[in-house]
Amino acid sequence: MKVQDRAEPAVGRRVSLAACGGGRRGRRRTQWSGIRRGAVLATLFLLPAGTQAAELPTPDLTAVEPRVRAAIEKELATTAREPDSPSTWGRLAMTLHAHQFDDEAAAAYTEASRLAPGDFRWFYLRANVEDASDPAAAAALYRQAVEIDPNYAPARIRLASALEKVGLAADADEHYREAARLEPDNAVAHLGLGRLALARGDVVQATRHLERAYELSPETQAVVAMLSRARHRAGDRDGARRLAQAARELPPLLHQRDPRRAQVDLLAVDSESFLRRSKTYRETGQLQASLGELRRLIELEPGNAQAHFAAAGVHDRMNRPQEAVAAARRALEVDPDLAGGRAVLAGALFKLGQFGQAAAEAERVLAEDPADIHMLLVTTMLAMRENDVARALERLDRAAAVGGSDTRMRELMIQLQLELADALGGAGLYDDAARRIEQVVETLERAGAGDGELQPYRSRLALYRERARG
Repeated sequence: MKVQDRAEPAVGRRVSLAACGGGRRGRRRTQWSGIRRGAVLATLFLLPAGTQAAELPTPDLTAVEPRVRAAIEKELATTAREPDSPSTWGRLAMTLHAHQFDDEAAAAYTEASRLAPGDFRWFYLRANVEDASDPAAAAALYRQAVEIDPNYAPARIRLASALEKVGLAADADEHYREAARLEPDNAVAHLGLGRLALARGDVVQATRHLERAYELSPETQAVVAMLSRARHRAGDRDGARRLAQAARELPPLLHQRDPRRAQVDLLAVDSESFLRRSKTYRETGQLQASLGELRRLIELEPGNAQAHFAAAGVHDRMNRPQEAVAAARRALEVDPDLAGGRAVLAGALFKLGQFGQAAAEAERVLAEDPADIHMLLVTTMLAMRENDVARALERLDRAAAVGGSDTRMRELMIQLQLELADALGGAGLYDDAARRIEQVVETLERAGAGDGELQPYRSRLALYRERARG
């Protein structure tokens, strides 16, 4: 399961599996051969006579974006001027960490913690660097951080996860339990407690914690899949099956609110980091913050097609179709072949009521990708507006065959099926209407809907079947 830390400020309750490295894209190679860059070397001559400076890291900056190079070289120069300042070493470490220079970041964090052994941050963030490659070392560092600040729940969760990785389940359980006490609404803490309880055969405790995690984070794959296992062990085979089906359609990401770790991510100035932060904000419902990241990137790179495209999607989520159209068109001006650009444009044009243009863009998308469920549903709605029932049914059947995990698309598909069923029923075509309702029931069953949710549709289905029999 992929894990991603939430950029701050954050709201809501979606949380992450913690302690798995915070979205690292690979460790950059360390170089420890002294200060080699002229700009940094020059600053050493500014040190007072007799000062014993710690050796600065020398990351290879040849392949990074100019903004990244400038940010790192600025922190290297500042640290060279203030070699006894733990905050300058810490800032250097965080900047290196933000740009995936993990070995160099770990060394700088080590110096910061040597200079300020009572500062929680440097032990905690160095542990985060070590987490993916050396969970035992990470656990030791997390323990030091927790000793300094025992009331920071994300540190407890990351420590518990690291302990779990090295087989210390009892210790891990203790820290998950403390995290749940500190933050009762922390889904990751309950997920961890449920997982450990299930592993030791305590199905009752596992189910209790996993139900709580599901209540807090019902659309996260890891939570739903683990609850499915618990229900299966408890003998609820039907419930377990429905949850397992639902889990397959859910996104794996689980975001953690971790303000101290998020301060690292906010220092990243490469293009990908702006896009990643925007996506994290969007996934956690912080749409204005998501748009803010994209606007900053567009100011820096006006020709970044992905930034304009992502902005179009955020505007669409904010129900600003006019802005979405403008952003999508700008993205397509920069890159006419941009994947997904025309689909977003078509959807925004439809919302604006520009149905002819929406249809033209949607058909262009479907010519290249006949299985684009969004465009199939858009063209279904366009056909319904024109009272072209046959075309609407054909497009809707294609969309149903494609399926998909997007909840909004599924809900829209169900709504369209019901509207078409009513239209067919009103025309006396009861068999055809019944088939529409059957598809609704099948869609909801695949999504794990319970009997209570399905009952109204089953009653409606029975009514149409009765009318079809005459």
